[in-house]
Amino acid sequence: MLRFLFKNKLETTSNQPVSKSIIVDTHEIEPLYAYIEQYSGIALQKSKVLVQNHIIILCERNNISSFGELLRKIKQDEILFKTLVDSVTIHETYFFREKGQLEEALTQHKNSPALSILSAPCSSGEEAFSIAILALEMGITNFQVVGIDISGSIIQKAKNSSYTKRSIKFLPKALLEKYFTNSNDTYIVKKELYKYVTFLQCNLFDDKIYQIGMFDIIFSRNMFIYFNDEKKIQAYKRLESLKKNLDASIYLGHADISSKLSQYIRNRN
Repeated sequence: MLRFLFKNKLETTSNQPVSKSIIVDTHEIEPLYAYIEQYSGIALQKSKVLVQNHIIILCERNNISSFGELLRKIKQDEILFKTLVDSVTIHETYFFREKGQLEEALTQHKNSPALSILSAPCSSGEEAFSIAILALEMGITNFQVVGIDISGSIIQKAKNSSYTKRSIKFLPKALLEKYFTNSNDTYIVKKELYKYVTFLQCNLFDDKIYQIGMFDIIFSRNMFIYFNDEKKIQAYKRLESLKKNLDASIYLGHADISSKLSQYIRNRN
């Protein structure tokens, strides 16, 4: 049995360095990663040192001495599990990302009497608000966007609706002035957009997903990249079950689609 001892000096939230020994047993990594994949869909690679380092930091901050202990705790503590998932995923995005796809979807469904749109995952809200802005600019006013994400902290950021220059770099100046308030280079979404957008913490692989509603348009971009082929198909099936009717559309990111998922989708059409 191989065992590695990591002694890391890290910064805590109070900026005070701490030192803690975390035992990483190679035999404990596989069941931990398998549990994460089973309940979040995220397939972690054992060879990714950066992922292990993120988990080690989480262990240190929660006084957990090994990956085995972490597995036992996340089975009993849903909040800790969500925190773990949050620590191993990336939430970077920006407004008007893949704008053409957003416009295509809205154009196709613009005549729907009450347009319902799902953004899954919504990250910190850029996609959901982008959809709302584009819809309003196209003259669509009877619509609702629901943004969901597995991360509670990232959903809170979305609800705060406060963004940096990096997030708004592709927004035209006229739209910035129309839909945002600028305060010391922090761009805050104006309240009139809030009535069109709702944010919820939700895991696609939790059956609570079926309680969020049915949708005309479903965007799920840059989530499937974390899944293996089997989980991608399972996730797509769950998204299909959220379609309001046969005319509803699902849009994935280019990097999300594997050959097996593509084959599954073709066979469904």
